[in-house]
Amino acid sequence: MDSEKLDMIAFGAHPDDVEIGAGGLIAKQTAKGYKVGIVDLTRGELSTRGTVEIREQEGYKAAGILGAVWRKTLGIPDGEVSVCRENIDLVVTLLRKYKPTVVLAPYWEDRHPDHVKAAHLIEEAVFKAGLVKYMPEIPPFRPQVILHYYLNRPGTVSFIVDISEYFATKWEALLAHDSQFGQRGLLGAKDPLSFVESRNRQYGAQIGVEYGEAFTTKVPVPLNDPIAAWRETK
Repeated sequence: MDSEKLDMIAFGAHPDDVEIGAGGLIAKQTAKGYKVGIVDLTRGELSTRGTVEIREQEGYKAAGILGAVWRKTLGIPDGEVSVCRENIDLVVTLLRKYKPTVVLAPYWEDRHPDHVKAAHLIEEAVFKAGLVKYMPEIPPFRPQVILHYYLNRPGTVSFIVDISEYFATKWEALLAHDSQFGQRGLLGAKDPLSFVESRNRQYGAQIGVEYGEAFTTKVPVPLNDPIAAWRETK
């Protein structure tokens, strides 16, 4: 299973990033039978709470809850995510091996430097993965699109996904990261998950559903049947 083609790879700078920004979408896609992998660029070793070992086990548990086929860590030093040849090659190798149609990455504007650099790293790696003369020992492959999810700072939304049916699964995956979403709080909120829930409710309200996750992309979103798309929200 580890070598099979995937439909989507979700990249996060730290363990729990993809759950915060795109956990609902991942749960929804895997429930539909799509194969999704999760990649943490770092082990989150600079986090105030939780050891590397604890965070790793929490990440595996969360990935299982979301239905991902695997979760990997690239081992880039926490706090030192950068767009360099070594890191690009790590991502390119994964993309060419698993050939995902869609890639998820953090939004390119954020208060955390690692999130910003992760967005740029994934964008450059996706481009170079399609170049025949880049790492020619591995056949080239380029995903169709990068969907950027939001963590701390929102931006212009390209589309919102209805995750109402899968919000409970997303919530369970977030709670699996107990070291991060425990009693002391995170993300500047007394209740560390209130920010996530309120934002998902806000995005859901914008499309007339209970919960939603917003994404942005730098390329146009294909829509074959606009009427059907709006009917689905009723």
